[in-house]
Amino acid sequence: MSVFIVITRFRLSDGRHRDEFFEAAVAVFAQATDSFGNLGTEVLPDANDVFWTRTAWSDRESMVAFMTTEPLRRAMGHISEWCNEATYVEWTQENSMFPEWRLAYDRLVEEGRVTPLPHPSDSHETRSFPPPVES
Repeated sequence: MSVFIVITRFRLSDGRHRDEFFEAAVAVFAQATDSFGNLGTEVLPDANDVFWTRTAWSDRESMVAFMTTEPLRRAMGHISEWCNEATYVEWTQENSMFPEWRLAYDRLVEEGRVTPLPHPSDSHETRSFPPPVES
């Protein structure tokens, strides 16, 4: 069985966005968990207002359906306002196990795509940021 994996990493540009971002993230987490085709959703808060996610989907179409509906659609409209780093990577694998965070990081750095942002950090385009720290 092929599984579609998506890894995201967001870094808030300013702590004043934390409450609004967190409120949206909670709603999006619930949406993802309840979405057709979702096989799992995890969030990893990290240092310096960084938030990682990993989701597993039965297929890419299910993930696209999730991405194009509320509340994710509305939240993504604020990413350029809230974040100075926003990166994602996606791939298909043959099992439904989540990749380890270190593997997710490696793939994000090597193959990831950056979201265009009006005020990116120096690390945004190059994806030269540290790996996630699990607590």
